[in-house]
Amino acid sequence: MSEIEIFGFETGNNVKVRIALEYKGLPYKFHSIDPAGRERVVALSGQLLTPVMRHGEVVLFDSGAILRYLDANFPESPRLFFGDRKTLVAIEGWETFSRARLYAPLIEVVNYRLQGGEDPAVFEAAKPRFQAILSELSPALAGREWLVGDSMTAADVTTAPVAARGITFGFCHRENVDPVVLEWVDRVVAYDRQPD
Repeated sequence: MSEIEIFGFETGNNVKVRIALEYKGLPYKFHSIDPAGRERVVALSGQLLTPVMRHGEVVLFDSGAILRYLDANFPESPRLFFGDRKTLVAIEGWETFSRARLYAPLIEVVNYRLQGGEDPAVFEAAKPRFQAILSELSPALAGREWLVGDSMTAADVTTAPVAARGITFGFCHRENVDPVVLEWVDRVVAYDRQPD
């Protein structure tokens, strides 16, 4: 069987794919690329975004597409998407929450800085928005280990890395995060094997 290769650098989406691969117990090689020089990614996938996965002749970009590919092609490993329609809708709802809401304050600051902005007020203004959105995880995790069901799913794999990035980059401090949410973030992110 062909080796799974991931091309990327340290972003929430790359971490998400590494967590999924580790959780599923799938061997892979992570190729760290320079964010400023993405020629290899463009040559492989025709676009600039990471992560990019190569598995034999298959080349995919977009972390959500990669998670679905892994689940469809390695069904004997722990599933990220499973259950009845209601469960799958809940998983996809958390994917949307992560991408459209929780990630929004972070990407706003990243885009501002990429355009040369240096005003610390932009970062300070984004912090309370991130904290408010992060707090929405508390009731969802009250009395449970995972966002959906009794085991880790794509809901957790997609959302926890974004929460972890926000905490790491100072959008909120660990001591200000609900301990239930913090334990969940740590439990999910523990699957991330740092690139060699």
